[in-house]
Amino acid sequence: MLWVILLGCLMKVAVQLQYGRHCIAHAQTSFHAWNGAKGLRIGPFHWSVYCAVLFLCAMLVGQGGVLGGAAQAARYLRPEWPIGVWLALVCLLVSLFVFRGSYRQIEIIATALNAAFISLILYCVFAVQATSYAFGMGDIATGFSVKLPADTFALALTAFGITGVSAGEIMVYPTWCIEKGYAKWAGARDDSPEWAARARGWMRVMTYDAMLSMVVYTLATVAFYFLGASILHAQGAVPDSGEMVGAISKIFTEVLGGSSMTLFLMGAFVVLFSTAFSNLAGHSRLWVDFLGLCRVYETKDLGARKRILSVFAFVMPLCWALSYLLFLKPILLVIVLGVANAIFLLVVAYHAISYRYRYTSKALAPSRFFDVCFWLSIATIGVMAARVAYNEVISKLMGA
Repeated sequence: MLWVILLGCLMKVAVQLQYGRHCIAHAQTSFHAWNGAKGLRIGPFHWSVYCAVLFLCAMLVGQGGVLGGAAQAARYLRPEWPIGVWLALVCLLVSLFVFRGSYRQIEIIATALNAAFISLILYCVFAVQATSYAFGMGDIATGFSVKLPADTFALALTAFGITGVSAGEIMVYPTWCIEKGYAKWAGARDDSPEWAARARGWMRVMTYDAMLSMVVYTLATVAFYFLGASILHAQGAVPDSGEMVGAISKIFTEVLGGSSMTLFLMGAFVVLFSTAFSNLAGHSRLWVDFLGLCRVYETKDLGARKRILSVFAFVMPLCWALSYLLFLKPILLVIVLGVANAIFLLVVAYHAISYRYRYTSKALAPSRFFDVCFWLSIATIGVMAARVAYNEVISKLMGA
């Protein structure tokens, strides 16, 4: 399934860039841009807004797997404390990190957490070559076989949806572009040649930013996948229970020795906590954008926006924790997370096409190379979703 991982990392970035380009040109968050789109409206909202709310509700369940995994890793510090106590502590910590956090603060924390994780993973990839789990180019080549067992298509869609930039991350990307300052620095839109030149300049900066990010997260994801394929796969399935983190720890202890358990737990906590942290920072903003669309508060009132964000910073982790305690199956919850992201990508892709061909002026039109990459992204998203829909739904209905 290495090819699925690479598709997930590489084939969604053009859609992300189209969202960023639209934001710089129109200074709109995704919810406001979607609700202003042409097409079917149900009551006060565009049909896609309802899809987005359903997706965000699914994320309240799926994120429980990520938060629960972080709590499992932390629990090894004090095994005698019940998992509920560690869930509460992790919830409080991630909430405090996001509570009233500015873009700059969130950016610094996320960068530090990811740098620590990537450094650890890259070290282990080289260290594993000195063990019995060493892999070579022949092993890597087997990862490009597109023949998947029929019962793994849902897992493939999960991997595709959750690796690289997910649907939720693409949707929140315009909000980050606004908070980063790209849209503000382009200036108020007046369609003058000067404004168009500034907008194109910041679109280039955004593109460099996104492409560098793609290189970093592709490198980290593939490295982590190599460790899982070479070590965990040889040892059998990972239990979907409170023992999940202990089983995954074999990735590190088999490479670095039993004394490396503490090092692993630090790495596991960092990657899971950083995922929960970034998703809380992003998804809380999506919920607040939706409430602005519902006119719960005046969108120009930045003070009201910050206050509501502060509330979501504590409420959302609580929902995630309750989800984990209800199911106690972190891997299942992460699969829910991935499948929801992959299916929602279809709606995200629909609006990306609309942004490109309905709302992009000639002065801001991208290059032909970008359009080729863009349509490759759209096609990949469509084929992956259609294939899994056929295998998981249509074929079973026909068989029934």
